[in-house]
Amino acid sequence: MEEVLVPLFFFGSLFAFPLLRRQMIHRHRLELLRLDVLETTAPDTSTTAPDSAAELALRLPEPHRLYALALLCRLQDTPAEELDAHSAYLIRQARNEYLPTTLRAYLNLTPAARTRLNERGQDAEELLREQLELISGGVAGALGHHHASVDRMLTQGHFLGERFEASAVRVRT
Repeated sequence: MEEVLVPLFFFGSLFAFPLLRRQMIHRHRLELLRLDVLETTAPDTSTTAPDSAAELALRLPEPHRLYALALLCRLQDTPAEELDAHSAYLIRQARNEYLPTTLRAYLNLTPAARTRLNERGQDAEELLREQLELISGGVAGALGHHHASVDRMLTQGHFLGERFEASAVRVRT
């Protein structure tokens, strides 16, 4: 029995070792490629803010949390491609810059800064509410001044009026 097992083990290891080595090299290369892809697609955290507006809003006290999240939902649900350039820019800036900066400023207030605000007769929560209302009012104004669809409708009406009135005049004469 030994006469068969020893040569079988010898030839098996002789052929299996290169196959296992090739498998290990392949796995190592795949892992290196995967790490390269992760490094190139990972955002650069040194230049961007560490928290998104949603993460910041979740750290707010209760009445402001709901208001900030509702405002963020409104900004996210706004179809920017249907807006004129100015309104789309304002919505994009409110979502990516104005709202996160406002929330970050409130959340980074130290107790000494709150005391200083109170000495001036201002409340941090009241200031946050006012700033959120300003952003909300600006967004509502941008969405309220959305004239692109109205302009398209009026233009189409004028076009049809010119087209069919001219043909009606030709038919009458």
